[in-house]
Amino acid sequence: MPQPQPVVRYLALLPVEIWALCWSLCSLRQQRRLSVVCTLFRSITLPFLFKHLSFNAGVDFFVFCMDKEARVCRLRSMHRIAVRLEKLTESPLAFAPFVQSWTVALGYQEKYKLDSIGLSEALHTRIFQTFGKVLPLCHNLSTVHLKRLKIDTMLLSTVLSLPKLQHLTIDTRELTIVDTGGVLPKHTMLRSLDLSHDCFLRGVFAEIDLPDLAHLTLRYVKEQELFFQHLERFSRLETLTVNSIQNSDFPVIKGNSLPILRALTGPSTMIISLAPNRPITRASIGSSSIESLSQTCAALSRSSVPLRALDLPYVHFLPRLLPWQSNAHGINSMHEFLTEIITLLPELTELILKLPNPRMGRCGGCFSGIDIDSEPLGVDELPILCDDTAFDDLPEHEISDDEGDASALGTNIAITIDTELKVESWTHQSFLNQISPSSLPLPRNIEVVHLQASWVDTPLPLAAQERALESLITAYPTLREIQLALPNSTWRRTGRSESVWRVVSNEG
Repeated sequence: MPQPQPVVRYLALLPVEIWALCWSLCSLRQQRRLSVVCTLFRSITLPFLFKHLSFNAGVDFFVFCMDKEARVCRLRSMHRIAVRLEKLTESPLAFAPFVQSWTVALGYQEKYKLDSIGLSEALHTRIFQTFGKVLPLCHNLSTVHLKRLKIDTMLLSTVLSLPKLQHLTIDTRELTIVDTGGVLPKHTMLRSLDLSHDCFLRGVFAEIDLPDLAHLTLRYVKEQELFFQHLERFSRLETLTVNSIQNSDFPVIKGNSLPILRALTGPSTMIISLAPNRPITRASIGSSSIESLSQTCAALSRSSVPLRALDLPYVHFLPRLLPWQSNAHGINSMHEFLTEIITLLPELTELILKLPNPRMGRCGGCFSGIDIDSEPLGVDELPILCDDTAFDDLPEHEISDDEGDASALGTNIAITIDTELKVESWTHQSFLNQISPSSLPLPRNIEVVHLQASWVDTPLPLAAQERALESLITAYPTLREIQLALPNSTWRRTGRSESVWRVVSNEG
């Protein structure tokens, strides 16, 4: 009688690192299958599955505008969020240590009621309280993004007390932090801070020492002078972003403050004040007039090091009706504008340019409003929510395998093109007319150029992209990355000898 052959454990023959690398190349569909049938796959990928978490349990105007069926689905989704969070508290050592970043939307506006008996309010309260219990267990959490929620001192104290917290974003419409008895730490090791309003910086964060803060973002600044008084205490600040400032007047900043500031994003007035005599290598300028842009670039030219990267806003040039007419600054075309910038900033290697729409000013239609079903869900319309069966009837989008497998290979091209160029869309032709080297001068050492055009709604035909690439590469051989109108039309120089151009996605 033949002896039974020993079972070969193929999974154990290769190191875990090899399996992890192979599985990283699988599609989402294949990974779902593997997680069901392979315990080794599940054990290896569990830390990656919990590394980045996010949930949205907010109820606002847009959720309120849903039809009744969508509201029921929203209530079920909020219930599943609550159950998942409570599972984390039941097995804190199994899952919570894996969490490294968390994005949470918890906003609830009482005037937008989804039901008549307060079920949505109760679910929101349950989620908020459970989230507060889970947070201290996530001792490896380094990134927290709080969106659209009413923040209290207890929650903020818990967040700021996380031992490895380095990046914090508070994006909320509430301009006050409710005092619920939490004791805020006097010292934190935050490296980046993103706030929706400068009142937080002048208020709750004014008493907190932030010695390692390197990146600061403010969505809105109301009190410029008070804001910049606080700004001067961040001696290690490297990047500053301000999306909007209430007034155009700008305070004078001490020349010895912010000594290592290297990147600025914001309105022209802020950059003009901060750029001179500081090591600014990157700048992104908010919407501005041609004259203000020229003044801003002149200020950037006076930084202590050459500017390398510049992101310009949309610039619209009014046509000259007569040869002697010009605007107040004497610049009438993109060619003249870029020529002046190149003269001021000759060492630029990266340029983001938003090309103007040649048909700007056309009526784009009208807004007819939203039909709102303002009646809350009645008792008979509410779902029956049971924790034990919360995941028995998942919506199709959470379990569907209907997805396209992304190709692992990009599109490689040869630069010599003989195909006849046919461009049917006027937007495509207008874009191509603007980016020819004769009408679009670039710095001599340019390496990265993004030619953005939000008014181009579809990618250019491949032949048109290839022809544009050929002309730009011929004129500027140092180029290694080019974006043509849209993010999904971004090309990069690749290959061992960097002789092949490959189209990549905006994430690639």
